[in-house]
This record gives sequence, structure tokens and C-alpha cells, in this order.
Amino acid sequence: MHKRRFRAPSPALVVSLIALFVALGGTSYAAITATLPKNSVGTKQLKNNAVTSSKIANGAVTAGKINTAGLTVPSATHATSADSATSAAPSGAAGGALAGSYPNPTLAPIEGWNEVGASGEPAFQNGWSNFGSPWSTMAFAKDSLGVVHLKGVIKAGSYGAAVFVLPAGYRPAQDLYVPVAEQYGAYIYTTGEVDVIGPDAGSNAGFDGLSFLAGG
Repeated sequence: MHKRRFRAPSPALVVSLIALFVALGGTSYAAITATLPKNSVGTKQLKNNAVTSSKIANGAVTAGKINTAGLTVPSATHATSADSATSAAPSGAAGGALAGSYPNPTLAPIEGWNEVGASGEPAFQNGWSNFGSPWSTMAFAKDSLGVVHLKGVIKAGSYGAAVFVLPAGYRPAQDLYVPVAEQYGAYIYTTGEVDVIGPDAGSNAGFDGLSFLAGG
């Protein structure tokens, strides 16, 4: 009976086994050390654009970690507050009820008085006329807010008939019945007609301080 003889492994086999063990050991080490030690990765280990927004946890970067010097916002649809906003402030000449220019306009002054009976202005009718010096003359004017102001002391003409007619733009939206001096009243119609009513013919009437909002 022949005895089985064991041959010694060849050098090539030994080298192959050693290489296999080294490879397996390196893989195990890599698996064990998948989580890098603290402070093992620095600026040199990071490539440009290596850290993206998806790799940063929400709330991980706080305001104290951000250098705001030179930080700009390209666009913003809403802003709850602003210390200054020069681009939002209006500029140029003011208009409408305002005079001057932005950012510091003023309320536009009242226009000049339109004197009843003067050239190019409404005429007195039905025997009415200015009372004369030192009393104010019959006139009207509109301010920047659309309020019509009347003034004047007039001599009595025909009561219940037109004193004069206000032009378009100076008429009320509704017929008005307003008191005037000398305990009389005045009708101011949407047609612009201004009448004085009273019991005594030959008396005078005063319109100083009377005002109303123009219609339209």
C-alpha cells in the first residue's frame, strides 16, 4: 500500500494567498473606517463645488456663520421692512392736488378768484351787482381738493331769480339750499344758477365764507 505524500505549496501559490489576504484585509479596513475621524477632512481634501445644498442639513448654517459683508439679493418679490428705499420714493414734479416736487410736495394753493361781472367771467343777472367798497366783491374759486368757495356782498335785485351762473366744473352734484348773510338763503343748482331768496326786496346778501364740494 502506497503512502500519500504531501507536497509543499509552490512559491507562486504562497504569493497568491498573501495577496488575497492583503486584499481582504484592506476591504475590511475600508468598511470599518467608512466614517472618517473628526477633523480628518480639511480645505485641501475638498474639491471645488464638492459641498452642494442637498448635502447641507436644514438649519445647519446659522446667521452667525454667514459673512454678510458684500452679501446682495439679486431679486426679492416681497420685503416686510426696509431701513431705506430710495428707488421706491417718487420723484419729479407733483400734480393734481399737490404742488412742488417729490419727495416733499405741498398742497396746491387755491386758484385765483373768478370775479363775477369781470371780462370773461359770468355776468350779474336780474339787477344784482356788487355792493361796493369796502365790502368784498362777488367771486368764486376752487381749491385743489375740488371745494368751491364763494365770497362777496351784493345789492338786492330780483329775489328768486339768478344772481349769476357758475360755469361747468364749479357746480354741485345736487341742488343746495344754504344760508347767506342778512338771514336769507341761496339756492345753488346743478345747472350752476345761484339764486337769493328773502322776504324783503331791496335788501343785500353776503356770500363770504360759503363753500361746497363741486360735483364730479
